[in-house]
Order: sequence, then C-alpha cells, then structure tokens
Amino acid sequence: MIRQTLKHMLWTPVLLVANPAYAHAPVPGLKGFYVGLLHPYSTPPQALMLLGLGLLIGSFATSKGLLFLASFCTLSLLGVFTGSTAWALDSALLVMAITTCTLAALIPGRALPLGVLLSAVSGYLIGVMSIPDPGPLSDRLFTITGALFGANIGLLYLWGARNLIPARFAYAWVPLAFRITAAWLSAIALLMLALGIAGVE
Repeated sequence: MIRQTLKHMLWTPVLLVANPAYAHAPVPGLKGFYVGLLHPYSTPPQALMLLGLGLLIGSFATSKGLLFLASFCTLSLLGVFTGSTAWALDSALLVMAITTCTLAALIPGRALPLGVLLSAVSGYLIGVMSIPDPGPLSDRLFTITGALFGANIGLLYLWGARNLIPARFAYAWVPLAFRITAAWLSAIALLMLALGIAGVE
C-alpha cells in the first residue's frame, strides 16, 4: 500500500507539467483536410450507411460496381453544392443504411437499378453532411475536399474488400458471412432509428 502511494506521488509532478497532445501537426489547411477525411466515419448513421452500401456494391460484378461508385461520387458533389447545414439527416442516413443492408442480406447482386439509385441518394446525403460550418472559404474547401475524398475512397476500399475476400477465400460460408453481417448492420440501424424516433439519447 505504501509502495503504491509512493509511485503515485512520483508520477504527480510529471502529470502536472504535461503539455497538450496533438493528433497531428497544426499545419494550416491540413487540419481541415484531415477533419474532413474522417468526417464520414465520425457518426454511426454515416458509418452504417457507408458499410451497408459497400456490402451491397461488392455483391455485384466489378463492371456493375463501377456504376454505383460513379453515381455516389457525382451525387456527393451535388449534395455539397445544393444541400444545407440546417438539414437534420440522421434519420435519412439510418433509413438508407437499413435499406442497403437489407438488400445486401436478402438479394445480393440483384436489383441493379434500385441499388444504383440507393447509391446516388447515399452519395447526396454524404455530400450534404460534408458541408462544414461557416468560416474562411479556404478552410471550408479543405474540409469539404477531405470529406468527399474520405467518403469516396472509403467506399472504394469497402467495395474492394467485399470483392477480394470471397475471391481469396473460396469457402461456401464466406458469402453467407457477408449476408449475416449486412443483416446485423440493418438491425443495428433499425434500432438506432427507433430510439431516435422515441427520443431516447
């Protein structure tokens, strides 16, 4: 007991003189870019929607998957230019997460037109969510660029992983595992939506 107390006393002066820690260097512009880069994954509704969309896109052939990515990228740009920071979109993001995950779980690789439409709507919502708070134009542009880059590259990696894993591990249970994962994500998004509607924090 005395030994532990002495240890705590020895560390106390060190803690008192500690300086603030920074996740990355405060270089002008880079801070805003990195904040934007992580923004699409900073809230559960956005992350769930992107995961669901990645699972859905990856269930299609590579040539068809490019349609999804193109529609997502195009509409994410449109969302930035026509959206508003005043819109509350968490419920819409969760509805999209539920829909994309449900399709990925029940009918993977089918309903191409519906899937492309969902990809476009998801891209638009991500674009709107990527609009930063008012501030200097250069800072806002850096943040927007980071957010769009993070969302589109993240979706590209999710799509690639969903295609690569079954190709590398040709077991019968792998596609089933993806469908189960999509079903669980859909259930999580549905629960979050229900709690949000009920007003539970």
